Amino acid sequence: MMLGQQRAALDRGKLTAVEAVSGSLHAAEEWQGKINAFVAIDSEKALAATRAADAVRASGRATGELSGIPLAHKDMFDRPGHRCRFGSRLIQPEPQIPATVVQRVEAAGSITIGALNMAEFALGPTGHNAVFGSCRNPWDTTRITGGSSSGPAAAVAAGIIGGAIGSDTGGSIRIPAACCGVVGLKPTQGRVSVAGAMPMAPSLDCVGPIAASAVDCELLFRIIAGPDPRDPASLLQPSLEAGEALPLASLHLAFPIEAIARDTDAEVVDALETAVRELASRGVSVQSTRLPNVSHLHDLAEVIQQSEVSAAHLHSLAEHRDSYTPHIRRRIEAGLFVAATAYLSAVNQRHAHRITFIADMLGDAHAVVLPVLGMPVPRLDETDEVLAGSSLAIVERMTRWTRWLSYLGVPALSIPCGIDRHGMPIGLQLVGRPFSEITLLQIARRFQEITDWHARRPRAPGV
Repeated sequence: MMLGQQRAALDRGKLTAVEAVSGSLHAAEEWQGKINAFVAIDSEKALAATRAADAVRASGRATGELSGIPLAHKDMFDRPGHRCRFGSRLIQPEPQIPATVVQRVEAAGSITIGALNMAEFALGPTGHNAVFGSCRNPWDTTRITGGSSSGPAAAVAAGIIGGAIGSDTGGSIRIPAACCGVVGLKPTQGRVSVAGAMPMAPSLDCVGPIAASAVDCELLFRIIAGPDPRDPASLLQPSLEAGEALPLASLHLAFPIEAIARDTDAEVVDALETAVRELASRGVSVQSTRLPNVSHLHDLAEVIQQSEVSAAHLHSLAEHRDSYTPHIRRRIEAGLFVAATAYLSAVNQRHAHRITFIADMLGDAHAVVLPVLGMPVPRLDETDEVLAGSSLAIVERMTRWTRWLSYLGVPALSIPCGIDRHGMPIGLQLVGRPFSEITLLQIARRFQEITDWHARRPRAPGV
């Protein structure tokens, strides 16, 4: 059940928090052996919280927007009483205060039912994990979920929960959302607080929501976004847009189809073109646009990520080197050999590249349409970073359409727009100017009013 549906049922008395959370816990048990989405399920604590939520609602007192609604989050956000693992062999200290995003969704009344699987230290766009076992796609368990927010996307796609919080440094929300047929938002850099979240590459890291629909994604985003004294980068953000419904005829999209077609599988291209035609037939204006030098921007993002990741792990590697999976350790250690001049040059170029992107690629459009993944969802065996050989080649292929946008720091939204020949979802990416998240979500909402890709779900176990 989607978040909005759950909230309406709870408000009307058709559903209690006990029933909502019990249903999610039952679904988690049914699915876990097939998709391995959770690393911890907190049944007792979650069920205890439901009684308080139902009591508040029964008393007639005001309730939060998520009161009684079960959620779960990537295992990289601080929660008192839970020790994160970050997808690794290392057990983190137990935190005293929750991550800001967890604090905000729980203050809105949500009930956390567990911690979700992720790539080790969030380093991996496929969803493979040698420590906890790889997360598997509920549409087809022989195929990847995408990563690194693998558990959140899989759990939402399976209908275990209506939403989750993930992180995105180079595509880690958008790629799994696309692979699993759900909606995932990478906000503008600094739009959502990263306080209490595992740092990966701080100048690229973003925290954002994954949900079954654009409406639900917007609900979560509005709750978690905004300034936070614990995260100085979030303090100078403008207010959220109001989010009034945008008439289709007022929308203007940029679509670099020729450039996309040169570097994207034909099935994905066809799905994007069909989606754009659907919107154009209802009055949306679509214009061609040119791509920047994506390979160059991808390389600049890699320089920053390598440098900052290695800095974040420097002391831990010195003390616990053997606790790192070898291919993850190699990726981290590569940053030790990046020259300081290369890193500073990449950082210093970001603003100019962002301005150029906005002027040349976006122009007066509300959003640019791009793929998320330039190929059908791959199998687990063909993307295993140990068995398949070069992990860097896999990473580059998987992040072709996402990492350079993280470098630019602009918001990007993944929404389902089709099904490939294997019966797997295809994702469309909407990219906007800084702080235009609500506009992107409104465009997605209008698309989802005229299509049903987001409403399609994998078969439940035993069905």
